[in-house]
Amino acid sequence: MILLVDIGNSSIKWSVMEHDRIGVGGSFAWSLPAMNENLDANWLPLGVPERVICANVTGSKLEESVRSWCVRNWDKPLEFLGSSANACGVKNAYMVPERLGVDRWMALIAVHKEKGGPACIVDCGTAITIDVLDRGGKHLGGLILPGLSLMRTALLEHTSIKIDKSEEGNISLLARDTGDAINGGTLYSVIATLDRVMQDVETELGKRMRRIITGGDAERLLPLLQGKYQHEPDLVLRGMAEVVREESRADQQQEPVA
Repeated sequence: MILLVDIGNSSIKWSVMEHDRIGVGGSFAWSLPAMNENLDANWLPLGVPERVICANVTGSKLEESVRSWCVRNWDKPLEFLGSSANACGVKNAYMVPERLGVDRWMALIAVHKEKGGPACIVDCGTAITIDVLDRGGKHLGGLILPGLSLMRTALLEHTSIKIDKSEEGNISLLARDTGDAINGGTLYSVIATLDRVMQDVETELGKRMRRIITGGDAERLLPLLQGKYQHEPDLVLRGMAEVVREESRADQQQEPVA
């Protein structure tokens, strides 16, 4: 059993990989004070894995907390995946490949291996990332913009706007209180951006381009977006699984024949 771990900006997703297949998994919103309790609840029932493989986009404090837990409870080190110039048939567009977020890289690998053809991948998390892939597996580049919660937090922290908790959560085109105005304004700014980007990318890649969406806010955005999207919740973990499979195939090819 291999434990795959996707450490994101606001949550940790994980899945067990056995016999080259992804199986049971889960997720939880992380906070450093509650990290040990969350990991105990999620991971101790699994038993001891052969390996723990991580994709981490957060800082070193969280990484060290997860590392310490794995060593203390399983005596297992963490293995971290990173972005590279080429992997699993995908070519990285970045001039410095290692600077592409590993979550974006794993998503590109998953889409290329599972879907094929040109695609535009939208990951709607704390930040919203957009990455474009051509039919041959060449990454053409991407964009990053603030996610919904980050936009709203920025407005509240960098202006004199004040809202009550009772004002949060409602969406309308023309709001009648400040909380609803922020919710609606940030939502429509994201929708307008995604619709325009998709329109421009489709002009370049053609009508057969797949629109892929993932991330925690995907279900909130989907009903308002133009065009047909495929909702793929666990792209990062699936890309990680493909990297492990590729590694296994390479090891088997190098084994000497008896």
